[in-house]
Amino acid sequence: MEPTQVLIIGAGPSGMISALCLAKLGISCTIVERCATTSQHPKAHELNTRSIEILSELGFTEEELAMEASPESDGARILFCKSINEEFGRIDLEEDQTRQAKYERHLQSQRPYLNISQTALEKIILNKVKKHPLIKVLFNHQWQSLEDTGTHVDSKILDRTTNKAHTIRSQYVLGADGAGSRCRKLLGIKMEGPENIQDFASAYFETNLREHIKTPAKLYWILNPFAPGTFIAHHIEKRWVYMFPVYLNYQKKEQFTKDFFEKLIQIALGNTSINVEVKSISFWRMSAQLAKQYKKGNVILVGDAAHRFPPTGGLGMNTGIADAHNICWKLAAVLNGVASPALLETYEKERRPIAAQNSEESLRNYHKIMDVPEVFGFKRTDLETLAKIHASAPIKWLPKFITCKLLRIVNSFAEQKLERYYKNPSLRAKVHQVIADQIPHFDRIGLDIGYIYEEGALIPDGTTPQIPVDQVTEYIPSTQPGARFPHLDLSLSRDYNSTHDLISYGQFTLMIREDGDAWAEAYHRFVQDTRINIKLIRLSELNLPLKVQQNLVSLCEIDTDGALLIRPDGHVAFRAKSKPVDSFTIAHLFDLILQNELTERV
Repeated sequence: MEPTQVLIIGAGPSGMISALCLAKLGISCTIVERCATTSQHPKAHELNTRSIEILSELGFTEEELAMEASPESDGARILFCKSINEEFGRIDLEEDQTRQAKYERHLQSQRPYLNISQTALEKIILNKVKKHPLIKVLFNHQWQSLEDTGTHVDSKILDRTTNKAHTIRSQYVLGADGAGSRCRKLLGIKMEGPENIQDFASAYFETNLREHIKTPAKLYWILNPFAPGTFIAHHIEKRWVYMFPVYLNYQKKEQFTKDFFEKLIQIALGNTSINVEVKSISFWRMSAQLAKQYKKGNVILVGDAAHRFPPTGGLGMNTGIADAHNICWKLAAVLNGVASPALLETYEKERRPIAAQNSEESLRNYHKIMDVPEVFGFKRTDLETLAKIHASAPIKWLPKFITCKLLRIVNSFAEQKLERYYKNPSLRAKVHQVIADQIPHFDRIGLDIGYIYEEGALIPDGTTPQIPVDQVTEYIPSTQPGARFPHLDLSLSRDYNSTHDLISYGQFTLMIREDGDAWAEAYHRFVQDTRINIKLIRLSELNLPLKVQQNLVSLCEIDTDGALLIRPDGHVAFRAKSKPVDSFTIAHLFDLILQNELTERV
């Protein structure tokens, strides 16, 4: 029987980030993955700013991530086209200087997002995972079942190479095994929300289309009735996916062959002479669902095992990375004996509402993007109706050459609707407006960093945060308990570049001001009697230029005798705007935050 502190099922981004978070905190873990290696068929392709911050904490540089990401200007554009070079309109996130300034003001990262294929990202993460002495990763190992005794979990693992089973004993299990999670199903945890929104087939091909493309972008929504779908440029010079809606009530997977997709892609490219070789084809179902519970006993769900969103918004993988970041400092606190196991219950309280919000926004984006074909005169159900007619008995009885001719006639009528764009100025204006309305789909700083946990491992202070007019595209920094501690540029100082340099994943941070002697005295009493890793920072002693110091004080929203406590995951746990402390308060604060029973300490 093999021992490990935490067993992680699945070597996707959520699973491997979980391992790195735990290892950073001194917790040993084992990852089991049924496949022989990381993903080969690209799925997600965008790393948002919060994920970039988390990866930075784990030792990843923006430079190494950017090496496999597309150029920044490519990732800023989204095009709507007939074929890839016949553009109807676009979104360019770099065109608006106000938008650019917003990201520069609120983010330490040089880039607000990275258009990087999940396949490439997983390889980068795996390289670091393999080097860490506290992490063991087992590919070609299928997790089969578990027995949770309450004090430990015994998991049965099948080595798919030898076909021999063995047991791994852990104190906790993280189920990071994706949307179809076997772990979730074995636990009997149901999903809530729409399961079958739309089926898709995606074809992956590798080629350099830089010279063929007039306008580099990360997404090309193709409205051509002969090849309706979406190009996802994971990297214009390396990796592409063509996403195509399918209707499996009337169609069979077998008809979507390599040859079918290669011809379809050539039509969508507008050039049948371009050599396209499809590497793989994958079928997937768009859902908008959340697990009814994130934890059962000593087993905890993270990432797609806990939630599955439409990809419209790029929120799925990023939500999973933040899940891992949230649960792992809590697991470490419990395993290190400084927190009650009840602390783990706060994971669902904090993360599930965020997943619900992201799911709703992703679904809203999906329905809203359909406004674009509708403005041309197409119905949302047209493709399904066509598939239904094509599968009907009368059509199936006709010779193939006749059905192909009928299909060409139908598509030619549809093509005429697109041609009206060039002749009708009023239609062009409507198209451009509908495309502009899609901006929140891609500009979502509020969703990425503006969320605030309302309950969990925190102590509310009774204040109400300032809510922006648009909670998706706008962000107002806040130090209300539950909020992400905001970034402020400190680069004019000698020692720091950002307020995020003041905090770290390995410890709590207590910030006080010039009249915070009572807090400092209580802190020193407390650290002598605890194993909790906590750092004290007096803002007035940071040697900052006066203007920067004033900005930092304003950001922290505490008076001269107030205090701010930041959790290891960078979220505010407690804020006293103006309140002296007695010698017991800090101990009681941590009892409340870590869900320990209140005890008197001297």
